[in-house]
Amino acid sequence: MRNYQVNVKHFATLIVLLSLVILLSLSLGYTNSSLRDIFDLLVGQIDQASSFIIIQIRLPRILVCLLGGASLALAGVLLQTLTKNALADSGILGINAGAGLAIAIIIGSLHTSALEIINFLPLLAMFGGIATILLVYGISLKKNRGINPTRLIIAGVGVSSMLSGIMVSVISSSDDNQMDYIISWLSGEITGNDWATLSLFAPALLVIWCLTFSRSKSLNIMNLNEQTALALGLNLQKERLITLILATALASISVVLVGNITFIGLLAGHIAKGWLGSQHQISLPAAMLIGMILLTSADTIARVLLVGTGIPTGIIVSIIGAPYFLYLMISLEK
Repeated sequence: MRNYQVNVKHFATLIVLLSLVILLSLSLGYTNSSLRDIFDLLVGQIDQASSFIIIQIRLPRILVCLLGGASLALAGVLLQTLTKNALADSGILGINAGAGLAIAIIIGSLHTSALEIINFLPLLAMFGGIATILLVYGISLKKNRGINPTRLIIAGVGVSSMLSGIMVSVISSSDDNQMDYIISWLSGEITGNDWATLSLFAPALLVIWCLTFSRSKSLNIMNLNEQTALALGLNLQKERLITLILATALASISVVLVGNITFIGLLAGHIAKGWLGSQHQISLPAAMLIGMILLTSADTIARVLLVGTGIPTGIIVSIIGAPYFLYLMISLEK
């Protein structure tokens, strides 16, 4: 009963905090709106200019941050469960870089606009992400000893750096429009902030969210040692493959929407488990809320406080996430 009350309290805190972040993000921008404007919008009494700013510019961007933040957080929890490593994250393990490289190659080498191939971007990104994580796993494997968590992180960082270097060569052979798109992605700029892109990608992410929640019990068993999981009848190879595919799909589609943003999965997954435990029925939705708060807050800071600097959202997330990553790595070694 006490645990239930604690969980409710934490979830209530996260929901209130997320609501405040969304309201602030709707209200703040190049042209500030008041909370009264938000209320007038809800009752249909707002002027046309303010309505356009809120509905056509700010709201889609906020929804993209919510979708991307939640999906990256889910991917982080899945990868941390899969690897039994609190440092696991789609960006650190190279999934983001692999997905982005696939997008960059298509946009840069085929000389076609992003608009013409936008329907295929999720599939291309997912293919790149899967190929990368398989490469990272292959490098990390030791004969008869399975996956070593430390080797996995080192391999992920190394492969990610290599792919980023390849992307530089792709950029050098691209025209100005292609170069702007790829650089925006690399720096973590929100790119899918319009209703057309949302309507295309949101349904796919919602389906993957549901599939992820449906695996909660299996993920709980995966948290146990291998012998216990097998004794409970879990097909570990199958569940690991499903978990890997779900995490890669979540991260890859998020890359299309929000660019190369790292650390969201690491931060959200670790904080959720630290607060609410490792039961996935609880940690998954908690991580989603934390991911939404982190990405939406970072984007609001980039839009409002750093207006005119050109600093993208991904840089703000990295400034927050990198010190936490180092702290977590040092604390795990003790």
